[in-house]
Amino acid sequence: MTATLAAPAPVVAEATARVADAAAFRTSVALFATGIAVVTVPDGEGGVHGITVNSFTSISLEPPTVMISLKAGRAHELISSTGCYGVSVLSEGQQGHSRYFTGKRDTELVPEYVQGHRIPTLAGSLARFVCEVINTIPVNDHTLFIARVVHCESQNGSPLMFFASSYHQPSLLAP
Repeated sequence: MTATLAAPAPVVAEATARVADAAAFRTSVALFATGIAVVTVPDGEGGVHGITVNSFTSISLEPPTVMISLKAGRAHELISSTGCYGVSVLSEGQQGHSRYFTGKRDTELVPEYVQGHRIPTLAGSLARFVCEVINTIPVNDHTLFIARVVHCESQNGSPLMFFASSYHQPSLLAP
């Protein structure tokens, strides 16, 4: 006699039918500490358009591949049309840059750019990446822009961090 074990019924349908409360999700996801980056793209009029993000991540080392996630807007439109973007990972002294590129221009900051490899990136950043889009994936109200890194460089320093909806500087948190 051979016994057959039945697999338990999948709970996928039940799990996908529910959606987390938006406020609870926002509070919970804010507890994931991230670095802060500014995504830049030529604006087509001789200037630079930028946006502050914390949705920048590496995907692959071979070949070097990264991803950003953007809502519809000017940066989304420009990256979609140019097929490229720059990413500048902000240092702890660049909180003003982060605020500037969120539209909070409450300082007299004038960003300084490194103009290399066709795409401007921010001077003084911990790391700078020049990226060419290889794929876009729409996900709900965002688009993932997956890109090959064609140039990158970095320097020593401490990153500007974002945790619990506030800026943090790691050097101030050290024991």
